[in-house]
Order: sequence, then structure tokens, then C-alpha cells
Amino acid sequence: MREMIISMGPMFWLILFFAVLALAVLAERLFYFHRININSGDFLRGLSALLRSGQYDECLHEARQLPGPMARVVEAVLSRPRLSRHELREIALEASEVEVYRIERNVRTLLVCATVMPLLGVLGTLLALVDFYEQPGVTDGAAAAPVVAETLQQALMLSASGIALAIPAYLFYMFLASRARKLINQVERAGLECVHIIADAREEAQLPRPEVAENSAESQESKAE
Repeated sequence: MREMIISMGPMFWLILFFAVLALAVLAERLFYFHRININSGDFLRGLSALLRSGQYDECLHEARQLPGPMARVVEAVLSRPRLSRHELREIALEASEVEVYRIERNVRTLLVCATVMPLLGVLGTLLALVDFYEQPGVTDGAAAAPVVAETLQQALMLSASGIALAIPAYLFYMFLASRARKLINQVERAGLECVHIIADAREEAQLPRPEVAENSAESQESKAE
């Protein structure tokens, strides 16, 4: 097996380089997604309870303590709680766009690896066959059958190696792309919900309570009498 790998030449090592690169990207992205994973529902419910009670500083502290893009978008909104609903929405969308790059970073590298590896395998096969048929006596049928069979096997192994390594790389790319898109949707949703929570809590705080309204109406009636 070792002699076959060596006989496949530098093209196989180039394929192996892209395979190692794909594995490194996969490990880095899986670790990243695991590190930033938080329960968005519980996070937003806790923020809603704190905001409705007017504890903006506590909300900002909680957002800064949590890792990941969702907490950073919420922190960007919470740092300017006195702006209008429209302005807060713009801030949330801008912060979400910044986080999209961080979420999707290196994911397309897997797609590049999955695309390049089979092409390198086919190229290596063709180059190996061209090199073999350029040897003297091969076209005249002077080459021994075992030599021809061994050369063809080594050449075809390059294509097989490229395709075999490209298939899992492409599947992992699809998995990470789906995971990234889901996370982006959660980040955008968290930012917009935080905007609505802040604006609604602020509007509720400005409305008079029913008891206060009734008391003021009674006092006005008594003055009129």
C-alpha cells in the first residue's frame, strides 16, 4: 500500500492536502457552533422579563456574559435603548449582517475542497496515462501485461482517491451550510424580537395605569361639583 501511494506521485499528496484542509475546517466549525450554542427561547424570555421591569443594565450585563453572535446582536440593540423602534431595527439588522461573515467563515472552503479533489484525481490519472504511453515500446505492444495492469491501477487509484475524499467533504459542507443558515435566522430573529420587546416595554411604561386613570377622572368630577 505504501509503495502504491508513493507511485501515485505528487498529485496524490496534493489531494491529501485538500483532504486535511477540509478536516481542519470541519473541526474548527464544529467547535465554533458548539461553543456559541445557547437556548434562544430561554434567553429571550429572560430578557423580556428584565426589560419589562426596566432593568436595562442587567440585560446588557447578561448579553455581554454570553458568547456568540446572538448575544452580540442583542447587546448592540440594548446599548441604545432610547432610540425609536425603526432605528433599533436598523441597528439589529446591521449587527446581524456583521455576524453573518463570522458564522459562514471557512464553510465554503469545504465546497472548494470537495470540488477540487476529484478534478485533481482525474488530472493525475490522465497525466499518469500520458506518461506511461510516452515510454518506448508501449505503443508497439512491447510492454508486459503485468506492467500495464499495475500502471493502470495506480492511475485509476488517483481518481478513486479524489472522489472518495470529495464525497464526505461535500456532505459535511451541506451540513455546515444548513447549520449556519439556521443560526443566522436565529440571530436575526433574536435581534428583531429584542427590538420589539424594548419598544413595547417602553410604550407600556408610558401608558397610564387603569387605577390612576380612574382616580384622576373621579378627582376631576369632584372638582366640577
